[in-house]
Amino acid sequence: MKNFIFARKKIVFILLFIIIFLVGKYFLIDSKKPAPDSAIVRKGDIKEELTLSGKIDARDHATITFGISGKADWVGVKEGDWVKKGQSIATLEKETLEATLRQKWQDFTAAKAASDKYYSNHPGNSESYDQKIERTGLDAAQNKAYDSIRIAQENLKAAVLDSPIEGLVVTAEPSFAGVNITSLNSGYEIVNPHTIYIKANADQTEVGSLKKGQAGTIIFDSYPDEKIIGEISDISFAPTKDETGTVYSVKVTLSNVDNKNYKYRLGMTADVNFITKERKNALLIPLKYVNSDNNGKFILAGEDKKKTYIKTGLENEQNVEIVEGLLEGNKISL
Repeated sequence: MKNFIFARKKIVFILLFIIIFLVGKYFLIDSKKPAPDSAIVRKGDIKEELTLSGKIDARDHATITFGISGKADWVGVKEGDWVKKGQSIATLEKETLEATLRQKWQDFTAAKAASDKYYSNHPGNSESYDQKIERTGLDAAQNKAYDSIRIAQENLKAAVLDSPIEGLVVTAEPSFAGVNITSLNSGYEIVNPHTIYIKANADQTEVGSLKKGQAGTIIFDSYPDEKIIGEISDISFAPTKDETGTVYSVKVTLSNVDNKNYKYRLGMTADVNFITKERKNALLIPLKYVNSDNNGKFILAGEDKKKTYIKTGLENEQNVEIVEGLLEGNKISL
């Protein structure tokens, strides 16, 4: 019997403790929380941010091809090689081109001799109409022969392909000699990994918030847990072609990244986040509580949900700054 009474007292004590705990929790904590459909005006920091999407390109990036057709006589590089500026990449067979150049010189010599003979036989200033026709034809033949020499010289020069930049060979076609090639089936792509940058596009409504030298945070899709600081090095003056709407190209360099291990590669995509405006210790409310009508923006304030017009400042995806119309601690509702 004593055990039964003791057990009942114990149960009553536990129930009493639970009731006291719940009542205290309500008055001390829950009663001070806004209802799920309400919020309290509080002070805090707010940032207005702009995020641009882009991908890696390089300042020193070139694709070179032979300007003439022929057979590859020598190829001096392969994919993965590092080349210096001016270094020879590949050559075409030159025998035919050299023979053509010699022939063009002979044609020029003959044309010049014929022209010189005419002037030697006609030293005076006066000439008949037929003589004028003859002289003009000889001069034209000499000039045409000289132009043929220049073309043959350029073709011979084009048989040697040199790198215009220092960098890494990422494409080498052909990669061996003996192949008949044209400008359509040959190409050597060279990139300097130390000159990479993010190429992004900003809409005309966004470009006014950006300026040269402005810093931003870069997050690559390939390395989502890594943040890199970047800086705007250039904003195009003319809009980007082949884009929907009016957008401008924004170049963002990667600060303190030498990329000597080729971690960041061409075409990798990334988001660049810029803080365009920032306010400390501002009055803030969640953005979802702001409504608008023909008279402006308003919220529902107090227990009676009174329609109150407000003036807002900065805003982001979560919060909005209140400039006029509310005080810290005011209750607002949906």
